[in-house]
Amino acid sequence: MGHRTGFVWGVLTLLAAAMPAPAQTLSNQSLSGQYFFRHVSLGLDGSGNLTDPRSLLGTMTFDGKGGYTYIGQQVIGAAAATSQTGSGTYAVDPAGFVSLASPLRSGATVNARLGSSVVLGSTTESTDNTFDLFAAILAPTASVGSALAGPYWAVTLEFPGGSRTNVRDAFFNLSSTVAGQFATVSVNGHAANLASGIPTTQQVSNATYTMSTDGTGSASFGAASNSQLLSGNRTLYLSSDGNMLLGGSTAPGSHDFFIAVKAAANATNTTWNGPPDHWGAGLRSDSSGALGYAGAVSARGLGFLTWTRRYKQLGAGAYDFTGVQTYSLNSDGSGTVLAAGAGLGPVALGAGGKTFIGAVVNSNDTGGYEIFFGAQMNALSGTGVFLNPQRVLNGASNAPAGNPIAPGEFIALFGTGMAPSAKVAAPPYLTNLNGVTVLINGKLAPLYYVSATQINAIVPYSTQGPTATVVVQNGTSSNTVTVPVAVTAPGVFALDQSGTGAGAVLHGANNAVVNAANPAVPGETVSVYLTGMGGVTPPVADGAIPGASNINASPVSVYVADVSVTPSYAGLAPGFPGLYQLNIVIPTAISVTGPVPLAINAPNAFHDQVTVMVQ
Repeated sequence: MGHRTGFVWGVLTLLAAAMPAPAQTLSNQSLSGQYFFRHVSLGLDGSGNLTDPRSLLGTMTFDGKGGYTYIGQQVIGAAAATSQTGSGTYAVDPAGFVSLASPLRSGATVNARLGSSVVLGSTTESTDNTFDLFAAILAPTASVGSALAGPYWAVTLEFPGGSRTNVRDAFFNLSSTVAGQFATVSVNGHAANLASGIPTTQQVSNATYTMSTDGTGSASFGAASNSQLLSGNRTLYLSSDGNMLLGGSTAPGSHDFFIAVKAAANATNTTWNGPPDHWGAGLRSDSSGALGYAGAVSARGLGFLTWTRRYKQLGAGAYDFTGVQTYSLNSDGSGTVLAAGAGLGPVALGAGGKTFIGAVVNSNDTGGYEIFFGAQMNALSGTGVFLNPQRVLNGASNAPAGNPIAPGEFIALFGTGMAPSAKVAAPPYLTNLNGVTVLINGKLAPLYYVSATQINAIVPYSTQGPTATVVVQNGTSSNTVTVPVAVTAPGVFALDQSGTGAGAVLHGANNAVVNAANPAVPGETVSVYLTGMGGVTPPVADGAIPGASNINASPVSVYVADVSVTPSYAGLAPGFPGLYQLNIVIPTAISVTGPVPLAINAPNAFHDQVTVMVQ
């Protein structure tokens, strides 16, 4: 038992690893002026058939007070484009989360995020069978040149004729050596009507473009053809900083999304680094229907990305996902990313590490057509007792902003001026540590660790959603931060401070650490340590020491190397408040060895960030 106790305390010390947090918080005033935008929305029937595609392309003007107007070209179904004007409302919270009234579907709200001169998102919270992707880029306020100062990396997702019969996505480079002319474009992609969706590469010659001084333009990739991955004409928009291109086609029945980022120069894996992290969004179509998502991505230059995504999927509704994808970058900013469960796909990092794009194009996912993109968050800071609105994180996974908190979860709060000095508590955890308190929905939270820049607390079990307010008190009160709340928000502790890699797992027989020198074997029982499993039965007081008897949490499934396992125990770890334990048997059906994925599937969330060593 002593070995186990020392191990668990070692795991908990990982909570106290400070992370930097640097200019202002955000509000409706942070979103003002003219933006170029593209919005594509897929309406499906209950069987997953695409029955109501809609697209809108144009300019949107935000008034800085919560209202916007737009003018653009709209395409519905297979019809020709028509001029469209309209208005709507929006609200920006201090972290950069944006609630945006959908310009395409009345009554719907886009779950968006405000990055550095970019708004992006998806309508994840509506209950209908619509799935969409929205992006807006800040328009230039000064004249721009007629030549595109690239190169750029670009992705497209297209539904020609408003149908999925010829759906396609592609990844390609755009380089202009002469104003108005693109060099030969090498296109990597796949299409449902070409070679059964097997990825291929095509060349597009004599592609041309125009660019006006206001940042509006067009591109021509030859005559429109369903035998080509990239063809036809596109309206193009250039962002104010020149780092992004956005656009699409307004031909009859055209529902496509085009987005490009200026290529990073002299890139390596270390170039993709934060904080600040990136907001991200994407849209996917496959045989099961469609899904859209909005979320965030953290990278620390180590060759992997941690995604948190709010998904809306046909037949599954909205749920939360956290996962890790490995990446490898070339010097021109292009590279590959290991898309979860789907093999390698192309990805590109934009200039200065400010943006990224990617697509799922690989032979293991021939029926999946998906693009995603992201933009760096605005760096936030404040005076006095300041809680960073973007950095209320799961204490185990470090999943980036947007991942919800859950009752009983260890969370990590980052900011400045939050405590007079560092101090660690021993259980039971009290609600005042070193003169510091934390209020979650007005209730005092038990505290494990406090310092000027980081606090680790346990979410009171009474916390209910959909959102909660968090306030730090250290002589005076901090700013109020609002975060999403869910029934569960699982995060497995890792053996290092990254939230990924080898998970905190013990051999059941002797409580020894499972690692490369002492791997688990099929048929063996092991214990997995995590947080965010939600309410427990019988109930325990906030911060109290759990007893030795079983204190059960919500049922979950565990996947070891993609093989489903039902835990024999899922509940609080004896003796450690806020720490949960899963006892599982390593499945005998595993056919691989080494570090294999260890994933948690809760009723409302999926967590896939760590591995377990199996021999």
